[in-house]
Amino acid sequence: MREIVVIGSINMDIVIRVPHIPVVGETVIAYDLKNYGGGKGANQAVSIARLGGKVSMIGRVGNDEYGQKLYKDLENNGVGVEGIEFDLETPTGTAYINVSEKGENNIVVYQGANKKLDIDQIKKCEHFLDGVEICLLQLEIPIETVKFAVDLCYSKGVKVILNPAPACELPDSLLKKIYILTPNETELSFLSKSKIETIEDIRKASKSLLDKGVQNVITTIGEKGCYFVNKNTEKLFDAIKVTAVDTTAAGDSFTGALAFALSKGEKIEDAIRFATFVAALTVTKEGAQTSLPYKEEVEKFIKERS
Repeated sequence: MREIVVIGSINMDIVIRVPHIPVVGETVIAYDLKNYGGGKGANQAVSIARLGGKVSMIGRVGNDEYGQKLYKDLENNGVGVEGIEFDLETPTGTAYINVSEKGENNIVVYQGANKKLDIDQIKKCEHFLDGVEICLLQLEIPIETVKFAVDLCYSKGVKVILNPAPACELPDSLLKKIYILTPNETELSFLSKSKIETIEDIRKASKSLLDKGVQNVITTIGEKGCYFVNKNTEKLFDAIKVTAVDTTAAGDSFTGALAFALSKGEKIEDAIRFATFVAALTVTKEGAQTSLPYKEEVEKFIKERS
């Protein structure tokens, strides 16, 4: 098993349970509020570690109570934390997450120290990428940092899995260096500049990104599963049916599990199927990192559903 490096965000999630997701101008009464470790980068790193993978993280937190707790939680989960720095001026990133009774959510993110994860910090941690097979990146850190990290990985022969969330403009020069892109439908629509309503729309939009140089596109489509496209394959992977409690971190667990399986030498289609099981288990629990399953849970779940 080869080591994986995650470069990305670390947040404290403030999870607010509401009867339904409020619309513009609406006030609703929440019935619960809890704090959980989160941030797309940290979630993906913890997902890999709990599955038994070797993973290190490069990230940034504030020198505050949230930052200290998140750092310790990552360390306790088995994530390598040598690449995480404490920012003395900026607070830890925070995400405010409304979760409905149906398990739906919406999220508002304050970047905090994540916005200070800069190129200089990546340069200091460059040696972390030596001999690594896979690097995971997301877009909750500055895009200039993402571009530099992608170029660095490309020069070292490290495969980049990019989770393009939240969606932003990505130049073709970056896309052509991406091994796997894992958007959801909204992000795929933004990146391809096309309307996404059907599986055929997903197929066409994915093809447009392949034309820009991305090697593999895996679009997560919630309870419908995910759709995989590369130059040789187009395939829908059905979701595993479960009762959703909280969909927070479902996409992160999918991406982390995908990277973990690939680091073990699994073929990409087998890795996708494995990641589908992991994501299904994730939505049956509350919170972000608290919902991420351990290796033994996943093995039992797969056995029960096979």
